[in-house]
Amino acid sequence: MTTTKSPRFLLTAFLLTVVPTVLGAQQSTEQWQGTFNAGFEPHRLVVETTRNPNFAMQAQKIYVEYFHDDAKIDLFSVKGSTVRFSIEGGKGVFAGKLGAHGTKMAGTWIYDKQSMPLVLTLATQANAWRTPFLYQYHMKDVTYLRPSPDEKIIPFSAQLALTYLEKGAVAWTADWGCVACHTNGTYMVVRPLMTRQLGAPYGGMRLYFISALRAELAQDPAKPDPEIEPKQAVYIAAGLAMWDAEVIHELTDETKQAMEYMFKVQSPDGAWVVLPDDTNPPFESSRFQLATIAARAVGNAPDWARRQIGTPVEHKINLMKDFLRGDRKMQGDYDRTHLLWASAELPGLIDDGRQREIVDMIFAHQKSDGGWSIRSFARPEEWGSGNRAQKLRAEAEFSDPPSDGHMTGLAIIALRKAGVPADDPRIMRGVQWLLANQRESGRWYTRSLNRDGWQFITYSGTAYPMLALALCDALPAGLQATEPDAIKIPSSR
Repeated sequence: MTTTKSPRFLLTAFLLTVVPTVLGAQQSTEQWQGTFNAGFEPHRLVVETTRNPNFAMQAQKIYVEYFHDDAKIDLFSVKGSTVRFSIEGGKGVFAGKLGAHGTKMAGTWIYDKQSMPLVLTLATQANAWRTPFLYQYHMKDVTYLRPSPDEKIIPFSAQLALTYLEKGAVAWTADWGCVACHTNGTYMVVRPLMTRQLGAPYGGMRLYFISALRAELAQDPAKPDPEIEPKQAVYIAAGLAMWDAEVIHELTDETKQAMEYMFKVQSPDGAWVVLPDDTNPPFESSRFQLATIAARAVGNAPDWARRQIGTPVEHKINLMKDFLRGDRKMQGDYDRTHLLWASAELPGLIDDGRQREIVDMIFAHQKSDGGWSIRSFARPEEWGSGNRAQKLRAEAEFSDPPSDGHMTGLAIIALRKAGVPADDPRIMRGVQWLLANQRESGRWYTRSLNRDGWQFITYSGTAYPMLALALCDALPAGLQATEPDAIKIPSSR
């Protein structure tokens, strides 16, 4: 559900430097670093190299500030005084010459068919930049570092959290140009539910989802786009349905189209395929969890389900319900928690006995500090295909994982949706945990189940706490969403 996009590079000075470090007696490492402009803002770039005893230089890594991943090196060569390297399949190419003292090289840098002069200068240990450049979201004046457990805890600020939700979703969308369940997908299926407390969500996001829907509807069925996935169809439909229910208060034509398309790509067993694999829990790894989002779409789209009675789509809706009621492969109690939430928004999905069973299960997972931990809601082998099990079992806190924002928020949402009162002492303990554990960026920390890098789960790990607090009337009055108009969201690519 993601597409890679690199920034366009405009002409300015570009400095690279080297920091030698001895590695035994065999080779040394060096760091070449410098700045260039992409659009109207400076970016830093670092090339890490090694030298062997014969002074032959080889590149090891390249980091570009605000890129989401390290750049891939295609070629790096030094012949006499000439240095050449290319990255990303030849999209970026540098050619330059070393100066007489070996402390500078001058050349040309070409990226995306734009050319600029380049000067490389030797540096010292003292001015070496820390790499990699650790950003989770960046676009223009929006910059959030990758989340860290060491980030300072602050007194609760709903305004900081709201700003993160608005700016993070818009920055992701403008930068990547795709519907991603972990960020703008979460924004659309959660943020409208807080319209009463926080005001209307950012309208540009709805327009982007509509453009993504139109892009899907325009696809030639005989030549499917590999980036178009059923889970994207589900999140588009659910996001537009939530918007209609909570913001517009009537069913729009766009939502009708999105709902029809969602069921058009439904699998025969009533669920939706998760492509290309199920290795990114919790959102991109479970057909069951994805089906709960579809169920929420059906339950929220104003008057849509009633209009399907007696049509072929009614049968598809019943297939979805049967899938969610059956004994399916699930991410343990985590997917059951999402089922409880969905059942509250699609009445009749599960019976009262099943609902009470899940409520009791959620409370049984509550930790002594009042919060909940996502890691206690499924065995390591139950997440996705189980390929994260080794990582999870190797974590130092495996036997007693800490409470986190994602699961504490999700648990309270599901419990409140199921009718557990806000003044239940167990709910109140969870609310107190949320109020006491926000970080200075506005987020609540949740460690990724996948890899300790981008930690995109902290986005839902902030959206869920905010909705949980809203459902418990624990948000202050007078909050104002920041309109990120300075960032232009493109049409869906």
